[in-house]
Amino acid sequence: MTMGTHPPESTPLQRLRWLLSDVLMGTPGLRSLALVSTDGLPLVAADEHSPAEELATLTAGLTALSGGLSVLMKLGRLRRTVVTLEDGTLILMSLDETACLAAYTAADCDLSVAGYQLTRLVERAGHVLTTQLRRELRGVPGQEATR
Repeated sequence: MTMGTHPPESTPLQRLRWLLSDVLMGTPGLRSLALVSTDGLPLVAADEHSPAEELATLTAGLTALSGGLSVLMKLGRLRRTVVTLEDGTLILMSLDETACLAAYTAADCDLSVAGYQLTRLVERAGHVLTTQLRRELRGVPGQEATR
C-alpha cells in the first residue's frame, strides 16, 4: 500500500492508525509516532508500543511553552518544536491549535528524512488529522482514541 490508499472497509480510526504506522515503519530511526491533542490527551498512536500518553503529556507542556514564546515574541503561529536529547529527538508538528504529531527518534536518525516524512504526512493527510476526526473518535461507541 502507498500513502493515499488505505485498507478497505476501515474506520476513520483504523485509517489514521494505518497512515501513522506507514510513516513510522517507512522512516529509519523513527521510534514512535502519535497524534495527540495540545491539551494532553492521546488521540491515535501508530502502534500499541507507542508511549502515546507520555507523548501527549510532554506535548501539552512543550506546546504551551513554545506557543507562549511565539506570542510573546510576536513570531506567528507555532509550527514545530524540536527537542534534541542525548539518545534521540522529540519532534512536535502542529496541525492546528488543538492537535499535533508527536514523534520520537533514535539518536542516529536522519532528522531531515524524519522531518520530511512528517511534513509530507501533514501536507497529504492533514485534512483527516483535524478536530473533526477527534469529534468522530469520541462519538464512536466502544472506541478509544489511543487503541
